[in-house]
Amino acid sequence: MNPSPLPLKERLVVLDIIRGIALLGIFLVNIPAFTSPIFIFQLYNVSYKYEGIDAYIDLFLQLFVQGKFFTIFSFLFGLGCGIFLHRAEEKQYFAAALWSRRMAALLVIGLFHLIFLWYGDILHVYAIGGFLLFFFYNRKAKTILLWAIGLLCFFYLLACMQFFIPAHVLQDVQSEYKFLHEHVFTQYLFTYRQADYLSWLFYRLNVEVVPMLLNLPFSIFPVFSMLLFGLYTAKKGLVHNIEQNRSFFKKIQLITGAAGFTLTIILAMLKIEILRYELYQQAAIHLFTSLSGIFLCFFYLTTLLLFLQFSPYASILVLFKYSGTMALTTYLSQTLICLCIVRVFGLYGSLTLTESTIICLVIYTLQLFFNKWWLYYFYYGPCEWLWRSFTYRSFPPLRRNRKASV
Repeated sequence: MNPSPLPLKERLVVLDIIRGIALLGIFLVNIPAFTSPIFIFQLYNVSYKYEGIDAYIDLFLQLFVQGKFFTIFSFLFGLGCGIFLHRAEEKQYFAAALWSRRMAALLVIGLFHLIFLWYGDILHVYAIGGFLLFFFYNRKAKTILLWAIGLLCFFYLLACMQFFIPAHVLQDVQSEYKFLHEHVFTQYLFTYRQADYLSWLFYRLNVEVVPMLLNLPFSIFPVFSMLLFGLYTAKKGLVHNIEQNRSFFKKIQLITGAAGFTLTIILAMLKIEILRYELYQQAAIHLFTSLSGIFLCFFYLTTLLLFLQFSPYASILVLFKYSGTMALTTYLSQTLICLCIVRVFGLYGSLTLTESTIICLVIYTLQLFFNKWWLYYFYYGPCEWLWRSFTYRSFPPLRRNRKASV
């Protein structure tokens, strides 16, 4: 039997809607990196202060968006992996080969995105995590859950070690980082504003791509943990029986909401410097951003699941399903659109956070309507179609049997 893609009518629409919302959250976090040299500040751990309305937008994004939606997307990726492999086995496909081709294609796409377009690619991390996830697929659900929690705890244990660095050592490191930042910043800004593509590309390979790849062994921990949480959910079949598991979702919503908002309050106090840890301030902000992100991720997920399943107003979010269905195309096109806008109009490093956020919202809104239009005439997004074609080694039908009208 030749394997074929899952018919669209079998997709879980609720997950597509949540995936589309997560893409908006990810885009809101990513847009400053498309329009400003924020990477250099992050690379050398130098704080960047916003002023005026930008400061309020930055505070909002840090408290309620940063680290919350990429974790949702990671969870959904792991959940999708579990569903994909289960259905492949049901149809008696060779799941290992099918999944290997799927992840290999994603890895190629991700590395291309990382090297030739933008340093912030997450697809190559998902692909590597996806390869590893296959070895957990046949484990018991409880084992998967314990691994997810254990890896997450190990990641935060490593993150907390920086607080044990002696103050004088940390001060020397921060002074050196500040000097390196000042040295690199001017060249970085000049390259992004004026260099031709090839010069820009070769400059990025050393300054951006290499550090991102070197950081991969550390950065993959929280992503892979969320993939495992998603796989656990798939193994338990929780999202297929939301009605039956309503009390469970409400319990998770209550616990993670209480913990998440408590951590968010602490994060807010750190951001506005009610709580001060001097040399460790930025490290504390990063830690509580990540911790609150994990708990609010599950709070957002359960809240959206319950809202979409039981609220009479759920239809107001239905437009997000089109971007969720075309998630790969939407994600990659955001990079292309932003790079083109910034490059053509010479906007790099000159936009405020407010302006960048408005541009983000406009682009994403246009994407929603474009995706709806595209899916009216086609079964899949263009990138999704290519990905599926490679996975199944055949070309599934793309165009619907519907006459296009002007």
